[in-house]
Amino acid sequence: MRDFWGFLLILFVIAAFLRIDFFFYILYLFAGLAVITHWWTRRSIRGLEFRRTYQHRAFLGEVLTTRLVVRNTDWLPIPWVRIHESLPLALASPAFISRAVSLWPGESLEINYTLDCRRRGLYRLGPVNLNTGDLFGFGDTSAGENQPHYVTVYPKIVPLARLRLPSRSPFVSLPYRQRLFEDPSRVRGVRPYQMGDSPRHIHWTATAAVGELLVKQYEPAIALETLVLLNLGKESYDARWLYNASETGIVVAASILYHLAQAGQSVGLMVNGYDPLTQAAPQPLPPARGQAALMRGLDILARVEVAPAQPLLEWARRAASDLAWGSTVVLVTPTEPPDLAGLWLHLKRAGFSPVLILTQGPPNGAARQLGIPVSVIPYESEVGDLAGL
Repeated sequence: MRDFWGFLLILFVIAAFLRIDFFFYILYLFAGLAVITHWWTRRSIRGLEFRRTYQHRAFLGEVLTTRLVVRNTDWLPIPWVRIHESLPLALASPAFISRAVSLWPGESLEINYTLDCRRRGLYRLGPVNLNTGDLFGFGDTSAGENQPHYVTVYPKIVPLARLRLPSRSPFVSLPYRQRLFEDPSRVRGVRPYQMGDSPRHIHWTATAAVGELLVKQYEPAIALETLVLLNLGKESYDARWLYNASETGIVVAASILYHLAQAGQSVGLMVNGYDPLTQAAPQPLPPARGQAALMRGLDILARVEVAPAQPLLEWARRAASDLAWGSTVVLVTPTEPPDLAGLWLHLKRAGFSPVLILTQGPPNGAARQLGIPVSVIPYESEVGDLAGL
């Protein structure tokens, strides 16, 4: 555009020097075209609106369809507009969408593309860049979006069908011989009334049906709360196995959270890694029930990354300090350092039920000597086949 204005200046000097009307007519013509096209182009870019419709969250392996609609809302046609959408390379190839079209007043263009969720993480879509100009090439202008748009891809969720843990574990609420308390919301059946049974436990409907006193039998609730501690401190990992061990740990933590939430149990999550969305350590999630608590945990596990962190022993002790007595603490970490023996003793003396899951190296024996369930899962494909506990 600056070259064009330079051309008009030279044309003006020639016309003024030669005083020939033809040159003045040419000068007025080009100057008028420049002003009109400049105004048209600016108006066109303001009349363009775009809207992206997409699924904000997805599980690993899903294929998402995204729709981008660009519409000319002005009463003037747009000779040409170039649309460029940047895409995350991990989800799409090539990592961009580019179109060049002309739009009549009120006309819209719909662009559909797919995102292959091959890897967990937080991915940004866009920004969308719109570039338009005139037919004469006098100049162009561009616009884009300022608000970021993200797609969250959750880690893999695998079944824990063959998981073998004691009854005071976070994975199943199994009957336990030592009844800590009974949950009145979980009736497992009825039995004949015995001397000493509380009248509040009498099942009056069943009693009327069979003609004898029957009392309700409740499931004993042993696992009060569960806290999953996922160690993503960079210092704990061997550089050669960092990616595989950390991703396996994330899959393990996500699968445990999902399994417990589906079982209606209260579960929390603490991760000593790095959250790129908040640019800080992930916020701790205290044990809670329900789908909302599960989704918050999966959101964190989708985004979290390995990062330098505080010492494991100090972090784990502080994480379990606010748990209720009888809760289960599941530590997911690559290896078992020798100084963790103090942590196991501390947790057991505090009335917790610790569980250790390793994703890199074999245990050093301290946990097993103290009767703590230990599992080694070097590959995420083995998460659903835990053994040796």
